[in-house]
Amino acid sequence: MTTTSLPERPEAAARTGRLAALVVAGFLAARVVFALTLGPGVDEAYTLAIARGLDLSYFDHPPLHQWIAHFAASVFGEGFGARLPFLLLFAATGWIYYRMTAGLFGGRAGIVALFALNAAPFFFASAGTWIVPDGPLLFGLAVAAWALARLFFAAPADRSSEWGLWLVAGVAFGLAGLSKYTAALSALGVLGFIVLSPRQRRRLADPAPWVAAAVAALMIAPVVVWNARHGWVSFGFQGGRAAPGAGLKPAQLLVMTLGQIAFLLPWLAAALALALVAAWRKRRDERRLFLLCLALPPILVFSLTPLWGGRGQPHWTMPGWFFAFALMGAWVEDREIADRTLRRWAFGSAGFLAAVAALFAVQTATGWPLRLLPLRPGPDATLEAFGWDGLRDAPALRPPPAFVLAAKWSDAGKIALALGPEVAVFVVSNDPRGWAFVSSGERFLGRDGVLVSRASDLGRAEAEVAPLVQSLGAPETFALTRNGEAAISLALVPVHGLTRKLPLPYPGAPGG
Repeated sequence: MTTTSLPERPEAAARTGRLAALVVAGFLAARVVFALTLGPGVDEAYTLAIARGLDLSYFDHPPLHQWIAHFAASVFGEGFGARLPFLLLFAATGWIYYRMTAGLFGGRAGIVALFALNAAPFFFASAGTWIVPDGPLLFGLAVAAWALARLFFAAPADRSSEWGLWLVAGVAFGLAGLSKYTAALSALGVLGFIVLSPRQRRRLADPAPWVAAAVAALMIAPVVVWNARHGWVSFGFQGGRAAPGAGLKPAQLLVMTLGQIAFLLPWLAAALALALVAAWRKRRDERRLFLLCLALPPILVFSLTPLWGGRGQPHWTMPGWFFAFALMGAWVEDREIADRTLRRWAFGSAGFLAAVAALFAVQTATGWPLRLLPLRPGPDATLEAFGWDGLRDAPALRPPPAFVLAAKWSDAGKIALALGPEVAVFVVSNDPRGWAFVSSGERFLGRDGVLVSRASDLGRAEAEVAPLVQSLGAPETFALTRNGEAAISLALVPVHGLTRKLPLPYPGAPGG
């Protein structure tokens, strides 16, 4: 059974459209301010540094966000300007998502879904602001879902319109596949919906969806080619995270669940969960079944994997929760929740988000909020968004050396952004990530450089580097300061006479 929403009157549709545009613009402005207050995070610095060299694909993820970062940094530099395409991309995602939801359940449901999506911390900050693959992924998924919703539920006018929508969906899934491997779960969700729906099953005999699938596959060919050239190392790295371990790990499952709640906000997470349950009960309505087939695979797969595999990351489930917001809009409509209640909820959610974002920004810039607490809660996570620009003033790096060695992939990005593209950076570690595939440093054989390590890791770092050079000099300590106080303590060690070509082969690879 398929239930269609009653068409809105033109004036009502125009009013909700204007409101949606205001929501998109308001949250875009807020994310711009947020982006201007923070330095690049660990993943952003890593991405910008690795993306200095264009390649078919990269170690951690498919290449789309690195390609975007490469060209954005070439035009605007490696600061705020590199974030600009990601900010604009999520604004476009929000508008498309509103249009999809409004087409399925009405304008009011679309507004609720759009506002809640932007008010959730993960979608506001990570997917909506930062230089990470989630933003391009969600854009591709939103466009694909919009096109498919029109195909399945809006009766295209003619055959050419059907073909056009299928091709849009194919290109959109290609973009999603160029962003993250997990896009495959969403594609499988669409296939599952077609198989489960008696009305849509006939499409399996239609050439259009298969041509769309071929377009998507052709678009992700660079990822396959890169992996084939590098021993399928990226597929192995990502797939290995779900490999079964010894025994069940309920504590990891609990941590994953709590992490998702934090990423969504508790009251939004509760509403989204209730919306999923309500949609499951009404799954004979094919609009809800369609969104369930898109939402549940990532949520279930990545929520349950930590029970037997690696600990996982809460953001892996977010492409599934992304589609639950539309179901939340439908759930609000079904329950006929009053506008006054929704306004209170909206102001409360936006106010809380603004307070948390402001506190995070102030802590990152100054460090004083945590100093006000009687007990320190542990490591300061905001230091991940703290820029290392002060490193360029270290005496050991003046004048800049021919190359720098780093002991951790996560620190190497910060070092590379601080010193600029003129100084080559390499990682000497058993976990180098994408740094194992940067351009060859053969030209540095026999030359001198500097090892940069966190002071607490100096012994291990020197042990890793010693076999690669003729000798190590005396370490020099250097503190990165925040608001006049030492925030990160580093050790800089002169290295003399590089004897091995860099980067080193990836650990476990032939010759590694």
